[in-house]
Amino acid sequence: MLLRFPWPPAFLAILVTMFLTAAYNHSLFSKLNERLAVFSWDGAGFVTTLFAVMLMLLSVPVLLFVPRFLLKAVLIALVMLSAGLSYFTQNLGIVFDMDMVRNLVETVRDQNQQEARELLSLPLILHLVLWGVLPSIIIALIPLQAAQKWWKSLGIRLIYTLILISIAVSLFVVNNKYATFFARENGDLKAYITPLFALNSTYRYFNTFYAQQEQPFTVLGNDAHQQKLTPRRTIGIMVVGETARADHFSLNSYAQPTNPLLNKENLISFQAVSSCGTSTAYSVPCMFSFLGQKDYSPEMADKQSNSLDVLQKAGVKVVWIDNNSSCKGVCTRIENRNLLQQVNHSDDLYSDNGYYDEAMLNDLEHYLAGNQDVLIVLHTLGSHGPTYHKRYPAAFAQFQPYCKQDTPHACPQAEVINAYDNTILYTDYVLSKTIQWLKTQSQQADTFLLYASDHGESLGENGIYLHGLPYFLAPEAQTHIPMLLWLSESYRQQYPQAWSTLQAKINAPLSHDNLSHSLLGLYEVQSHVYQSNLDLLR
Repeated sequence: MLLRFPWPPAFLAILVTMFLTAAYNHSLFSKLNERLAVFSWDGAGFVTTLFAVMLMLLSVPVLLFVPRFLLKAVLIALVMLSAGLSYFTQNLGIVFDMDMVRNLVETVRDQNQQEARELLSLPLILHLVLWGVLPSIIIALIPLQAAQKWWKSLGIRLIYTLILISIAVSLFVVNNKYATFFARENGDLKAYITPLFALNSTYRYFNTFYAQQEQPFTVLGNDAHQQKLTPRRTIGIMVVGETARADHFSLNSYAQPTNPLLNKENLISFQAVSSCGTSTAYSVPCMFSFLGQKDYSPEMADKQSNSLDVLQKAGVKVVWIDNNSSCKGVCTRIENRNLLQQVNHSDDLYSDNGYYDEAMLNDLEHYLAGNQDVLIVLHTLGSHGPTYHKRYPAAFAQFQPYCKQDTPHACPQAEVINAYDNTILYTDYVLSKTIQWLKTQSQQADTFLLYASDHGESLGENGIYLHGLPYFLAPEAQTHIPMLLWLSESYRQQYPQAWSTLQAKINAPLSHDNLSHSLLGLYEVQSHVYQSNLDLLR
């Protein structure tokens, strides 16, 4: 019957947007049900008003700006988009703010096929078929009425538009007092409005991105120079961790023995460190920026020198080695290499279209030629989900049973945690092996290892998985990160006061803001961009 008679285009637009609003906002309505009595007068009034406003915001642009010949294409695109968004929001607790849009853009830009493959799963495909493809086929098969005179078609669309606006405004006026109060106290719920929040985030991201592209690049640290107390070289390695959370390091009193090797080392494990963001694309540039979390954005950071640039300007040789998708623009002006661009399929450390992190430790001596101080940055794959079980060799699958699926929400939470803890156990091995290598260089240089994760990870707590939630929504699991510092015996002897200062800061509130200034401090670099109060050693 639906396919027998032609439909008015405006009516189809309203019906489909009504379906979008009702069918793809399960997470939103579930959270509303948790926070208010939906069958009370105030609760029902708010939900009805919210539904009408959402419908209006989605329908009116389609009615006013989408011509008849593009209508089905636009509606199908909205359905497929909403189906994809709803899968990740309902099953993993992920919302699509500007940072998540940035992650998607950079995944495409970096041609990161591995991450895309790992997110593609049978449950996702089935969800897209049921909630995306099937509704799209129905929309495609519905016949539309013949084209009318433009003024008549416009008139009909305007009438529908005025009706929708009138209904939404009337309901808001009637429920204004409670609706305003509830919306103000529960502003976080806007992130779950599908697909409106994601569409708005996409617009804001590209608007910010293109506006920032017009800004000139600012060179910082032209005055940078070293004021060393000793002629000995300094050789350091900074390890950028991926998706590690502080409360799963046994160094930080976690019950499972995830750091058996690092526990034997004389190092500092800072207990109260917060990440700049909850995603790699946001946090990694922040870790090396001088902006500070309060004033930071990836677009602004991309338009000025970072701490690695300043170290290089001061005479330190800086090298970036990547086993992740990319350096997110941080290593653009320094020597760099990405293991994923130089694949040796026969390498024992290559598996499942990627390298295990210890592969970055091969041939490090190559970068020590000459007499310069050296900083090597290792950007690890670490504990990157959702396929935790692919991040470590079989010998490190110590915590059993562990989740072997690509969809962590399909496994018991205990198995997800075991798979994740195995990644931390492997990170412990990689960091320990790095320290052992640095010890072999201690005869000729003062050496150090600095480790900090870019962000944390949710492992199913409160139904949330992975990472990337907006900071105001993110649980502590996504923002409380491990940060470690190991100094060689010679380094500690040269700077005894620095070691005691570090010990005094073990429980101090710290953040990614400390990293850039600490790196300058480790190499005794002086510059107007250096702030000693943010240096861990001062």
